[in-house]
Amino acid sequence: MIETLFFQCYYAYLLGDLSKTEKFYALLREEFKKSGQKDSLEFHQYIKLKKVKNALDSGNISKKQWVDNIDVPQIVSDMTIKQKELVKKIHVEGLDQLKSILNDNVEIYNIEHPCTPYGAVDMVYKGKDTIYPVEVKRGKGEHDLIGQIEKYDLFHCLRLHYKHYKQVQSVTICHSYHPFTAQELRMMGVLPLMYKIIDKQLYLSSLASK
Repeated sequence: MIETLFFQCYYAYLLGDLSKTEKFYALLREEFKKSGQKDSLEFHQYIKLKKVKNALDSGNISKKQWVDNIDVPQIVSDMTIKQKELVKKIHVEGLDQLKSILNDNVEIYNIEHPCTPYGAVDMVYKGKDTIYPVEVKRGKGEHDLIGQIEKYDLFHCLRLHYKHYKQVQSVTICHSYHPFTAQELRMMGVLPLMYKIIDKQLYLSSLASK
């Protein structure tokens, strides 16, 4: 019962529903008092619950603001590689680099993974306890990327109760980033990576902090 209430509370928080979050958090506290089973949740779940409590204390649970419909100019890198070729190249040539950057022994879970009703994320990798939705852009990461990866992150967070993974770490891979986009991605907890191709060889790196 405690874990069920936890997921109800956490999902309401993720969806920005303040009243439901408050309701399930109160029910969860009452259930803890009744049962006395403080070890009913795992450590990583208590970390998430702390975020919920902090949000409730501040009253700052924001609705998701999707930005799909914003008119953003399409900026493409000077690479001639196509999108599907780039995704494949990242997986084939960049897997060991991803393992090093993520510090996790990741393996491919799916390519063009459906995240109904939000579309499909380019790649999903799975590590020991973490799932990694990865969105790839051939060119510059503009602010439409923020809405895209936020949806894919939410899709995977709302499936934590299946216990196929404990954490969600979303990743973006772009040729470059608009400074505002990079800042927003970091604030969201998304890991922005960059790619470059030199003499047909792919290189991945973390976006330097400013």
